[in-house]
This record gives sequence, structure tokens and C-alpha cells, in this order.
Amino acid sequence: MGGRSLKLLYLYAFLTLLVFLRPAIGFISGVGDANNIRCLEGERQALLEFKKGLVDDYGKLSSWGSEDEKKNCCNWKGVHCSNQTGHVLGLDLNGDLNHEIQLLRGTISPSLLKLPYLTYLDLSCNDFNQSHIPEFIGSLNNLKHLDLSWANLSGPIPHQLGNLSGLQYLYLGVNDLKIIDNNLEWLSHLSSIEHLDLSDTNLSVANGWLNVVSHLPKLSELSLTRCDLPPVTPSSLPHVNFSKYLTKLDLSANHLTSSIFPWLFNYSTSLVDLDLSDNQLRGSILDAFGNMNSLKFLLLDDNQLEGGVPKFFGNMCTLYSLSLGGNKLSGQLVEVIHNLSGCVQHSLWMLNLDGNQMRGPVPKSIGNLYELRGLEVSSNLLEALIGCPLFNWIS
Repeated sequence: MGGRSLKLLYLYAFLTLLVFLRPAIGFISGVGDANNIRCLEGERQALLEFKKGLVDDYGKLSSWGSEDEKKNCCNWKGVHCSNQTGHVLGLDLNGDLNHEIQLLRGTISPSLLKLPYLTYLDLSCNDFNQSHIPEFIGSLNNLKHLDLSWANLSGPIPHQLGNLSGLQYLYLGVNDLKIIDNNLEWLSHLSSIEHLDLSDTNLSVANGWLNVVSHLPKLSELSLTRCDLPPVTPSSLPHVNFSKYLTKLDLSANHLTSSIFPWLFNYSTSLVDLDLSDNQLRGSILDAFGNMNSLKFLLLDDNQLEGGVPKFFGNMCTLYSLSLGGNKLSGQLVEVIHNLSGCVQHSLWMLNLDGNQMRGPVPKSIGNLYELRGLEVSSNLLEALIGCPLFNWIS
């Protein structure tokens, strides 16, 4: 992480949330006044069976029961029904990592197969005790949204997930998952996928990863951070054809080299959020980044980039956050600030240059970055900072 401050990271996370809010339960069009909906008895029994597989230490599912006053499962916490048919359409049982007592434990019961109209399943941020993702989830044919992230799951990702051809959102990040035998073919069958998060999944043997993900025609957000990705080879580049809808790409912490640039720059017009931090990128910052005229967030920190900060950043009119810390960038800081005097001075909220080889004083012209709220220039070769009043407007 270098010397980046937590304050800047929190600000980046906040800004990212403003642009990329994870889709909520609202796509379940049937949700209405649960008091006027009667759930189906078979589906109610399936939910009670599902509950038996869970350890609910603090009564999160206390509204689930067989008592007369609890018979309508459409009133149960986390259960969403169609207001026309009463079928269960969604289960939203995500935990809260900030409040561990709210986490569910246990196993994921195959009784979910008795919910034939289930389209939304969120079991994220719970504790399934290093168990495997059940293969039967690949038989929940109507699923559009599956979130098993931060759920303490382990083992191989079952290829049966490839049967979910209607799946639009798949979040499996921050578990202890892997693939075996270089098998990512299941992923190529998810022709409807829009958001894909496999962060922290061991993909070290997935030599064809780039070819597979690049042929998902509707993909708009892809997160493969800390996946130990194999290097991109020139032979794989002719087969790459990323979705024209791709707006967010996170390949951070993967030991990737500059060989990724030829295919990356072919998709410069749609990307809004690009994170290549903590890799092994070398050399100067290429001018082709300047053609990414939709970028709001660019993270290139903790690489081995050299040379100056290019002038083209000043003309990136939509850029909110520019993070270049932890590299070997050099030059006078006054020149860097001058290069940011274009339209970007009206959009840039966060600038991270810490841990480089910048020289000179912090210039007064930094006050021309009108929207700046976060600045990190520590661990450089700067002269004494000018008086604090200049920074009164930086929170």
C-alpha cells in the first residue's frame, strides 16, 4: 500500500460508491406490500428447511417461523415475493462485517431448489466455515443476481455455475476460492453477465483468463484483484475483444507487466474506473492513457513507473481521482501542478503522488485545483511546505 493515507483511501471508496452503486433488490418487480401477499406453502417449508441449516446466534431470522402469526413468509426478513403470484423471488440475507453478531453461520441448504422463481440470492458477509460453493446453485435456473462474497467459502468454483445463462451479477470475491485444471470454460457460458467479481480467487493456472472474460458480450464491471493472474502473452492478444460496455476494470495486485497495454488501450473510450495498482508496470506513463476520455478514477500506484507526470492529465476533464503514489516518478512538483491546469482542475478531487521522487516546493498554484479534497505528496524530495492557510479548503 506504500505510504498512502487511509483518509485518501476512504475518499476513493466514497467516490467509487457514488459512481458504482451495486444493484439493489429493486429489480425484483413484484415486491409490494407484503401484508397483501400470501406466500405458497411449499416455498414456506423450503425456507424453513433452509433456516435449519443456519446458525442464527442473534435472532436475525426471528421473523421466520411456523407459528400462526408467522405463516406468511412474504413478511419474513430478507424474503421478497411477487405481489401477483406470491412466489419467492429474492433472498437478501447479507451480513454486516462491522457488526459480527449479525453474521449467519452454517451451510447453504439445497432446499433453495424448491424456490423455482428465485432470481436474487445474496448471502454475502456471512460465515460458511470454509465450506465449498454447493454445485446445486448451478440449477437455480432463474437467478439473475448471486452474491456470495465475503462469506468464508473455499475450494474450487463449481463449473455448474456456467448453467446460469441468465445471470447478470456474480460476486464471489474475498473468499478462499480457486479453479482447477485451467478450467474457466464455465465462465464463457454466462452470456448475460454484466458485473463479475472474482477478487482473491486463485486464478494462477487460468492461462486463458483474458480470452474468456473478453468474450462476455455484456460485461460492464470486472474485478480480478489479487487473483495471481498469469501474464498476458502476445499470442493471446488477437483473440481479445472486450465488451463495448466495459466501464470498470480492476486488475490490481496481480504482478502484471506492461504487456497488458496493447489490449487495454483498445477499450479506452468506455472505461470510467481503471485500477492497475500494485503490479509490475515499468517505464513511462504512456500517452495512450490520455485517450481514455471517460475516466473518473485512475489508479497506477505501487508500480515501477518512471519519468514525469504527463501533460495530458490536464485535459482529462472527467477525472475525479488520480493515484500515482509508490512509483519512481520524478520532476518538479510545480511542473506537475502546471500540467494539471487544464479542464481537470475543475473535476479532480483526489491526487496521490506520495512515495515518488518529486522535487521543489509545494506551489501556490495548487490552489487552482478548485475541487481538490485529498492531496498526498509525502515521501518525496520536496522542500519545506508552504503555510497551512493554502490548504484550508482541503478536507
